[in-house]
Amino acid sequence: MIQLKEWIDYLESRVNIDIYVWGGNGQEIEVLFPSLCEMENKDVTNIDRVLTLLSKRLLNGITIDRIRGCDCSGLGVSYLLDKGVISYDMTANGLYDYIVGTEKIKPHGKKIKLSEVKAGDYLFEGTDSKKNHIGYAINNTEAIESQNRDVGVVKTKIVERKWKYAARPDWYKEEKYVLTRELKYTNPMMRGEDVEKVQERLNELGYNCGDVDGIFGKKTEIASKNFKQDAGLSYKTGNIGKKTAKALGFEWQG
Repeated sequence: MIQLKEWIDYLESRVNIDIYVWGGNGQEIEVLFPSLCEMENKDVTNIDRVLTLLSKRLLNGITIDRIRGCDCSGLGVSYLLDKGVISYDMTANGLYDYIVGTEKIKPHGKKIKLSEVKAGDYLFEGTDSKKNHIGYAINNTEAIESQNRDVGVVKTKIVERKWKYAARPDWYKEEKYVLTRELKYTNPMMRGEDVEKVQERLNELGYNCGDVDGIFGKKTEIASKNFKQDAGLSYKTGNIGKKTAKALGFEWQG
């Protein structure tokens, strides 16, 4: 089991630093140098792309000891292996099968719709029989991926990429955020991390708060009212107190 926040922090820490190397599993780029030609199948064009991006990283002031090489699955596999979640290397297709299950592999999660994606979910390109690229959602609108040899590990908008499949692994430890005050629409508007967490949760559940900006505005109030109504709670106001907090999956210490 892993902590969702730690996983996302790890992904964020690799953005615009790591570079794409075919078959790389997060090794330091210096370690991969002796094998680079073989890993890239002696393809001169691809080797040049890898080295060009490496040069850009170095010119941008990133020291070579910080740069790792990974392909799309390797970005995630290196972390999962280190945490003991999986015990062997996997491709994008292997990770998909491992999560949703096959006749020979028990499921470690489930397939979901792209419209249901939230932080911690995995995104895939490819076909029904073969997934050939993977990205990792860090919220319901953005993902981090080792995209290609020209850009390496980047953060992208989910809707701007050609994802066709999504899966939700079951290896995250349950983490409940603690709310310590009643949240509501006021003038001036309430702000804070707690508001941001509520907005994230409402958006995940399909109650549109708009941008997750940590400001309890009118849109957040309306989303809260709609959620409360569907949850069978009093919805005269969009205030989020003890009952609503618990219904949203938070702990309450207000």
